[in-house]
Amino acid sequence: MKLVKRIDTVFVPVTDLKKSEEWYISIFPFEVVYRSGDGNYIGFRFDDPGEMKTALTIYKVDGIPPSNHMAFNFYTEDVDVLHNKLKESGVEVSEIHSADGMRFFDFEDPNGNLLGAVTF
Repeated sequence: MKLVKRIDTVFVPVTDLKKSEEWYISIFPFEVVYRSGDGNYIGFRFDDPGEMKTALTIYKVDGIPPSNHMAFNFYTEDVDVLHNKLKESGVEVSEIHSADGMRFFDFEDPNGNLLGAVTF
C-alpha cells in the first residue's frame, strides 16, 4: 500500500469567486464538487469517469500574491486545440514552445495566476 497516491488538490487564490468559477468551468471540463459553508472556497474535479484526478480549489483573497512562476500546468492530449480554444475565449496565451519531447504554452486566469498547458 502506498502511503501517498496522488496530489489531491491544488489551491489557487482568486479575488472574485463567482467570476473565477464561471471562467474555470467555461474553459475546462470541470464540475463543482465542493462549496465551503463560508462561501470562500469552491472545489472542482474533471468530469471524467474512472480514477479520481487531482482537484482544483479556488479560494477568495483580497489580493493575489505576486509570483514569477507558474502555479501548475494542465496536461492535454492536443496542445494546439487547447491553445486555440483559449485564444478564442479571449485568454492571452504565449506561443507554443517545444523542448525535450514536450510542447507547452503559458496563460493566465482572470486573476493573473500564471498557468500552463503541456503535452508529451
